[in-house]
Amino acid sequence: MRLSVLIFCALVTGCGDTPPPCSSEGDGRTAPSAGCLVREGDAALLVRSWLGEWALPGGSVKPGESASCGAEREVFEETGIAVTATQLATVFDNGFHLYWCDAAANASPRIHRPLEVREVAWQRPDVLGDEEWRYPGQGLLISELLVDAEYSTKD
Repeated sequence: MRLSVLIFCALVTGCGDTPPPCSSEGDGRTAPSAGCLVREGDAALLVRSWLGEWALPGGSVKPGESASCGAEREVFEETGIAVTATQLATVFDNGFHLYWCDAAANASPRIHRPLEVREVAWQRPDVLGDEEWRYPGQGLLISELLVDAEYSTKD
């Protein structure tokens, strides 16, 4: 019985790891939800649900938490990677704030919330079909943001 409780707690809490403190005081923006676009070369950090749908890591922002701090926390909770939110990439119609976030070089993603996330990977969004995304058109939008970022760094 005791072992079952410990296993259940580990699954629900992501093995007891607590997110690192927010890397900044935040940008002062509030949002219902937020997440990060973390890139490594031409790939983005993505999470796959148990329904088989890919998405960017992110989720609900806690009351009193800034959108950028919520984005950092959510990425850690879903992928085990500590990130720093740098700038706002876009705001979706539903209020989701998407930030460009930096991770340490060679950061290794891992499933940190096994009841919520089935797979964590560096993935090129342009190789996934539209039906594989949690939200229609999300892969195209991410691909466009990555291309724009690559273009702007060459100036």
